[in-house]
Amino acid sequence: MKRFTPLFIMAMPFFLAGCENDATVYHQYRTVSPQGWEREDTLSFVLPDSTFTEHCYQLEIGLRHTENYAYRDLWIAIIRPHSVPPACDTLHLELADRKGKWHGEGNSSTLYQFHAPAGKITLSHADTLVQLVHLMASPCLKGITDAGIRLSLTGSVDTQKDK
Repeated sequence: MKRFTPLFIMAMPFFLAGCENDATVYHQYRTVSPQGWEREDTLSFVLPDSTFTEHCYQLEIGLRHTENYAYRDLWIAIIRPHSVPPACDTLHLELADRKGKWHGEGNSSTLYQFHAPAGKITLSHADTLVQLVHLMASPCLKGITDAGIRLSLTGSVDTQKDK
């Protein structure tokens, strides 16, 4: 029996990871053009038909950016054009502090990943599309590489999941 104990102890984290209660029901990123995120470039996320009907979810916005992003914040619109009536929320994301230190997690290639809760939303049967548009004064934002959304069951967002 002693021979199996170390093997069992080493395998335990894998078994426990499989038993995690993951509340994420949708998680996608869209790549931004290498030339920059133009104001008229709408990033669209198509939700699976009827999967999310009449449920309340926690919405999280994720961004990936380089050190070349010229601002310390980002204003975006979160649009649900098929809602009745159409819904549009504005979100202000602070990506860096006043001294220029990025809030997101970075790596050696100067790419940063940032997550922020965007509130609770209740989706109806018509909500099959969520869109992101930047609202910055500059018509083209350089340095943003990807933007994404995560929908999780209410009260269950894990912003450390992508590390």
